[in-house]
Amino acid sequence: MNASEYKTYHESFMQNNHGSTPLHTFACILFTVQCSIYIAIKSQFPLGRQYIYEYVVIVLPMIIAHTVLPEYINTLNCIIFVVLLSNLIYQCSNIAKKFAPKNVFLNNRVPLISCLRGLTYLITALCILAVDFQDFPRPLAKTERFGHSLMDTGVGLFVVVSGAVHKDIYKESFSKIVKGNVKTIAVLVILGLGRFVSVKQVDYQEHVTEYGVHWNFFFTIAVCKVLSTIILYFSNRSLFLCFLLLVVHEFTLYLGLQGWVFGDSPRNSLISANREGISSCLGYVSIYLFGVQVKNILLDRNSTKYETQLKLIYGSIIMWVLTYSVDLVRPLSRTLANSGYCIFIDTLLITMSCILYFVTVLVEEKGSNFRVPVILSHINTNGLSYFLIANLLTGAVNLSMRTLLVPSLVTFVVLNIYMIITLIIAIYLKKLGLKI
Repeated sequence: MNASEYKTYHESFMQNNHGSTPLHTFACILFTVQCSIYIAIKSQFPLGRQYIYEYVVIVLPMIIAHTVLPEYINTLNCIIFVVLLSNLIYQCSNIAKKFAPKNVFLNNRVPLISCLRGLTYLITALCILAVDFQDFPRPLAKTERFGHSLMDTGVGLFVVVSGAVHKDIYKESFSKIVKGNVKTIAVLVILGLGRFVSVKQVDYQEHVTEYGVHWNFFFTIAVCKVLSTIILYFSNRSLFLCFLLLVVHEFTLYLGLQGWVFGDSPRNSLISANREGISSCLGYVSIYLFGVQVKNILLDRNSTKYETQLKLIYGSIIMWVLTYSVDLVRPLSRTLANSGYCIFIDTLLITMSCILYFVTVLVEEKGSNFRVPVILSHINTNGLSYFLIANLLTGAVNLSMRTLLVPSLVTFVVLNIYMIITLIIAIYLKKLGLKI
C-alpha cells in the first residue's frame, strides 16, 4: 500500500465499531484503578525506585491488560482484588470507629480526586496510541454512532473530573475565578487550533464523524468550562441543573437534532461542518455539573464519613440502574453525548469515587495514609501538557510506521517506550517546577 491507500485502510479499520458492554468497559478501567490503590496504600520507596515500582505495578499491567491479555480482564481484576483484600483485611477491625468522625481530611483535600484525574490522563494517553495497533481489541475502540467502549469514555471522564476539581465561585474571589478560567480556556483554544492545523498539514488520518471537520476534543472542553462556570455563577444546585440540562438536551435530540447530526446533509457552513462537536456540548456540560456534585459530596464537612460513604453507595446503585434502564430506551452515543452516555460517565465517576473513598477512610490514621501514586501526581500537575505530549508522540509514531501492520512484539515494545517517554517528560516538568 502507498501512503494514500494506507490512510484509507486505517480510517476504514476504525469504522463500524459497535463497542462492548457497560460492565466490560468498567472492568477495563477498574483494573488500573485497583493497581493504583495498591500503590496508594503501600509504603513508599526512595523516589527513583518509586518511579520504577509504580511503572511495573500500574503502567505495565495496564498495557498488558489492553493488548496482550484483553480477554482475561475479569481474571486480572479478580487477582488484583484478592491482593488488595489481603492487604486491607486487617484494617477492618475498627471500621465503625474510622467512619464515625466528620468528613474532614488533611488540608481539606480528598486524594481520590487527584488519583482519578491522573488515571484519566494515563489511561487516555495509552489508548490514543494503542488503538492504532491490531492488538488493541476493537470493542474498546471508539464506536461509530452507538455503543459502550473504553475509548468513548475518554472525553466524558476528562469533563467529569474537570467538574470534580471545579473551584467554587462562592468560596473564591470572582476575579480569581475569571483569571483562572481565561487562562485555561485560552490554552484549550490554542491547543484545539494547533491540533486542527497540524492534522491538516501532515494529512494525518482523521474521522470527520467523530467531532466534525474543524472541531476536536479541546474545543469541547473549552465550551464546557465556559458554560458550566456561567451556570454555576447563578446557581450552585449542580445536581438539579445537571439533570435539567440532560432533559433539555435529550428533548432537542428527539425533536430532530439527532437526525441532523447523523444525516447526510452537506457540511456547507461552519456549524453544519462541525455538527457532531457543537451539538454534544450541552450533554457534556451536564456531565461537568455532575462532577461538581460529586465533589460537593466528598468535601461536605457537615456529614460524617459514614454518611458520605452511604451517599456514594446509594448514588452508585441508582446510577447503575439508570445506566441499564436508559440504554434499553435510548442507546448510548458518545457522538451525541445523549442521556445514555452522560449517565454512564456519571456512573463511572461515582462508582470509582465510592471505592476509592472507602479505601481512603479505611487506611486513614492521623491524617490520610492514602498516597496518590507519584506518577499520577506528576501528571496532574501538567495534565493538559501531558495529554498534548501524548498526542504529539502518537502522531510521530503513526507517521514513522504503519502501526496496523506491525507484529505483537513490536506493538508491546513501542507502547512501553511511548509511555516511558511521556512519563519522563511529566516528571521532568514537575522537577523544573513548570505548570502549564
